[in-house]
Order: sequence, then C-alpha cells, then structure tokens
Amino acid sequence: MRALYPGTSQLYMGHGRVLYCGPIQHLETHVYGANVLHVGIYRPFRIRLADGEWRSCRCAVVPAGIRHALDMAGGVHGKLFVERNGPDATGFRKRFPYSETTVRFFEDAETIECFRWIHEEDPNRSAVEQRLDRLLNTRDQPPIELDERIRQVIERICREPDRNFSQEELAKLVDLSPSRFLHLFRQCTGLPYRRFRLWKRMVSALELLHASDTLTRAALDAGFADATHFSHSFRDVFGVNPAPVFRNIGRFEVSPEMVDKR
Repeated sequence: MRALYPGTSQLYMGHGRVLYCGPIQHLETHVYGANVLHVGIYRPFRIRLADGEWRSCRCAVVPAGIRHALDMAGGVHGKLFVERNGPDATGFRKRFPYSETTVRFFEDAETIECFRWIHEEDPNRSAVEQRLDRLLNTRDQPPIELDERIRQVIERICREPDRNFSQEELAKLVDLSPSRFLHLFRQCTGLPYRRFRLWKRMVSALELLHASDTLTRAALDAGFADATHFSHSFRDVFGVNPAPVFRNIGRFEVSPEMVDKR
C-alpha cells in the first residue's frame, strides 16, 4: 500500500523558475532573490514577517527581497521561485496578483492540487514544466520588458557567476555612474545588486551540483570562497543548512537549456 506521500523531496530547475516539494520542519529568517509561491500541500503552514507575528495560511506569495521565516510543523511544503524578469514573470503576476512590497495570503484549490500532484506522482521534468505552464498560462503571456543596460549587466553576471564584479565595473560597462547604476538595477530587479548576485550565484551552484554531485566543488565553481561560505550564504537565502536538504532529495532535474549553457 502506497504511503500518503513520499518522504523525499523533489527539485526541478528551469529557465527563470525553480520548484521544490518536500517535508520541511522550520526555516529560519531568510530572504530570496526571486518571487516565491509558498504552498502547504496537505495542510496550512505558518509564516513570520518583520512584525514578528506568525500567520497561518495555505498559500502565500512573497516578493523577492522580503525576509520571512516558515514553520511547517512537519508538513509537506511546495515552493515555486519565479524570477522577476524571467519568462514566467507576467503569467505569475496575472495568476497570483501581488504587490512588490507586501506578502499576499490566500487559498487556491487548483494551485494546491498542482503541487500535490507533483509531489505524489513524482513526474519527470517535462511533465512538471507542462503542468506549471498550464497553471501560469505561460505561453500566452508577453515577456517582461527590461532596460537594455540592466539586461546586459544581468547577462554578464549569469555568464560569470564566480566573478565578484564591482559596482564600478558594471556601471562602466553600461556607461552609468555607480550611484545611477545601483538605483536603476534595484528599480528593474527589485533587489540590491549584491543580493541579486548572491541569488544568481546560488542558482549556479545548484545547477553545478546537479552535474557534479559534489556540494563543495559546485560551491567553489560558482564563486563561493569555500564550503563554509556557501553554507552560511545558503542559510541566509533559504533559512536552513544545505546538507540535510540535499541529503533528502529523491529527484533533482535540470532543464537541458540550463545544462547546455555551462
């Protein structure tokens, strides 16, 4: 007889989106570099924001850059990360309207069922992508228009995630003063430059981990100084140490286009 739900976790990575499903206990205060949809797959979870109060909810959209803590009390949790300027950004905003500065709490039966299906059926990456495309109506949405100068900077950061580009270097690249560059970058991405760089570096480390299966090697190749630096950064971004997360992942799939770009 099949258990109510699998005890392992799943991680799917695609262009501009990352999906995680799995049993989690508690995530300390952390801040993501992408918008995130949180879903309590079988029951509500609790979330704590800057005001210090815990709120119970079934679904929540937390915009990039907002610190929060989570308490799942042993429940199974789903997360869908959607980058603000990625291909899913327009569909995500239309499906789950939200403000850039506040968290939205709600309950959505279709969304919960989508995450439940992914966790219980343990489908391959292609099936997950198709299900998420339907949920977000991705194919019918126009791309986000981005300032060309910031687009160039983002492409440079993504090509060389291990480089510690200074704000002066990047500002010079697009003929802006450092102060104007930082202002425009935050305006376009919703994040300070260094927070955005950390997020991209973390995503790069996860992609590399899929290929190497060695956490320390992936962290070094992504630009982290050592395993300790990566662990501290991972905890700041995700609210938990990396070792127990990756120890319990049963399925980890990365889209071919992400593999090809390496």
